Amino acid sequence: MTLYLKCVVMRIKVLIPLGIFCLLTLSLSGCIGGQTKPLGLSGVTSSDGILYLGSMDGKIMAVNSSVPSRAEWTFAYAMPSTGICGSSSVPAIIYGIPAVADNMICIGIYGGKVLMVNSLARSQNLVFPQLKNGEWEYPRTGDVLKPIVGSPVLTNATVYVCSSDGRVYALDMSYGDEKWRSDPLDDKLWTTSVVDGDVIYVSTFDGHIYTLSTEDGSLLPWVFEAEVGFVSSPVLYKNTVFVGSFDHNLYAVKIGGDKPLWKFSGSNWFWAAPVVGDDVVYAGCLDGKLYAVNAETGGELWEFDTRAFVERDRIVSSPILVDDLIVVACDSGEIYTLDANNGKLVDKVSIDASIQGAICVQGGIVYVRAQDNCLYAVDISQGKIDWKFLLAIE
Repeated sequence: MTLYLKCVVMRIKVLIPLGIFCLLTLSLSGCIGGQTKPLGLSGVTSSDGILYLGSMDGKIMAVNSSVPSRAEWTFAYAMPSTGICGSSSVPAIIYGIPAVADNMICIGIYGGKVLMVNSLARSQNLVFPQLKNGEWEYPRTGDVLKPIVGSPVLTNATVYVCSSDGRVYALDMSYGDEKWRSDPLDDKLWTTSVVDGDVIYVSTFDGHIYTLSTEDGSLLPWVFEAEVGFVSSPVLYKNTVFVGSFDHNLYAVKIGGDKPLWKFSGSNWFWAAPVVGDDVVYAGCLDGKLYAVNAETGGELWEFDTRAFVERDRIVSSPILVDDLIVVACDSGEIYTLDANNGKLVDKVSIDASIQGAICVQGGIVYVRAQDNCLYAVDISQGKIDWKFLLAIE
């Protein structure tokens, strides 16, 4: 079997059990009340006390992080659709995390659009896009890219986004004009890139880590090639790229190297991107374990097994560091707070709903958008849920 076919088989094996991208479901679901039922795994991000996320029913939302009675604003972007039920429009499907810069929020949607929305314009429910407020969509009305699964990156007045056509796109942050598009790097890119200075780092399903120039998207000399494809987005720390692979390994690759600095083996895929702090890599695995690994040597420091509490659990979203604690959310809905130094359990909270999107922390409160289309605020110091907010109330 060729390497490419092996990667395809691995992709199928991981996607179907997880139900993460649900692409087959989308294509076969038909019409529900004249529309295809929207899906998505959008995580949560925060800025100045406001939480931004994509809802399960296809809205981009802003919610106050204090006890919310209603959303600050919601924005439903509809995509045209033609299917067995005729022509119609369907809500956006959002997998990535919104990127925020001041009062501007950028999101890529599975329908193949990159949207830049303005908080003031959305709170007034003005017609989109309000060009005078810096709002735009790319491509322009009527055109679409291949599906966008990863999150946009905003830096240096530019939006960088990966598309399922295998390319990286650079867009002007103010107007949405295309600055450049890279050559295809793979048959599809479902990850989020890392931008560091004038270099973009991209991991691919066919086992490459590419470096691109932020100036024009051209390939830079250093390319790393593994024997098996990468499944997670890359993380950059101290001149090293950390990335999870289909071969059950977490890779550490020194920039410029042609061999891994080390590989750390789990018993399933490292689907979510790891988090790194104080020379320790914290990586959640589909085997239900959170591993703490020395960033320099790859030696295991400790592991925490969530399956001691919930049989056959999985870690799909990236953990987060909060001072000397690390918080990990599981597919089962369990949220564990651990001592980052030794992996000992500090507290556990259950929201009784699957967690597959990214979580965030603000002021000691962890915010979770679960697959029941609710937003939760979890006080990790008290080990309790502060509030639950249904995202479909408007």
